[in-house]
Amino acid sequence: MPHNRDYSMSITNFSHCSMSKNNFFIIVLSIFVISFSSTFYYGANDVFGKTNNINDNKNDENPEKFKLNVGINLINIKDQNPQIFKLIAFINGEIQSKIIDLKKNATISKDSKIITPFYFDTSNDISEINVGDEYFVCGYVLKNDDNNNTNQKSNGVNSSSNAQLMPYDCNEGGIVSTTKDSIGLFSTMNKFIESSSIYQARSKTSTLADINNKEVKITLLNPLDAKKIKDLDNVQFTAMVKGEYQIKKININDEIKKNKIKDTLKVPFVFNSNTDIGPIQTGDYYFGCITANDYWSKEHSECEKRFIQHLDKSNDLPVAH
Repeated sequence: MPHNRDYSMSITNFSHCSMSKNNFFIIVLSIFVISFSSTFYYGANDVFGKTNNINDNKNDENPEKFKLNVGINLINIKDQNPQIFKLIAFINGEIQSKIIDLKKNATISKDSKIITPFYFDTSNDISEINVGDEYFVCGYVLKNDDNNNTNQKSNGVNSSSNAQLMPYDCNEGGIVSTTKDSIGLFSTMNKFIESSSIYQARSKTSTLADINNKEVKITLLNPLDAKKIKDLDNVQFTAMVKGEYQIKKININDEIKKNKIKDTLKVPFVFNSNTDIGPIQTGDYYFGCITANDYWSKEHSECEKRFIQHLDKSNDLPVAH
């Protein structure tokens, strides 16, 4: 290289003490170039190494998103020949839905399982994902492989309104990493079996008003002495039933003063009883969640769940505690 050749010549001249001004300038310039090049080379590798170490602990597909892998176990519902699923996932005040068609957009493993990812923002205008946050997922069979939909396949449960229950499952978890987590559905059918039992028992005593009811009410109850709830001004409440969800943002301080609340903040939701999965009925599983960044140091989201018991009055669900 030209710099190395000049540098060698300059050293030779220097050793014989016959250095000119031009040669001296060449020596200084060569030393500077070599030093700068070495520093840049090792410095750049050091920076890239640190960046890679950071990314090793994050979601490789999208470092700015929280990845939730949802697994569907098809073994327990193979007798129903499911074809299309509706999935609902809630994390950190955000709720998402996804349609899975086994014939079009699903890869089934050898052990009859499907893994599908959801991606959530790690923070939003309400909160940021925190270790300990509670979350939930639900999966509903929308359609069977024999092209019978939710209003045709009975699955052994009938009603006078010809509305039948299709297989579903819900699960909940607590976040253990702020980058990713995984959760499974249909590993058991316990919730669906209990829903069917409640539905069958109530259908025997259902009135015409129950059958023709167009609305289902859910009220989230939040005692003011729960955690830091009285001090919150930016809170989000979420309710979900049978794949349908609603969100309400509330300034609790203002709400307490405006309505002179003394003990319990009640957050009401009204759902249309007709859904794309079928009508909301007694026995349907539902969730309620509260989300706020300052709700509690150990969790920013807290969720509770129950079975729908009433079609003629509100179904109350204590959430904050």
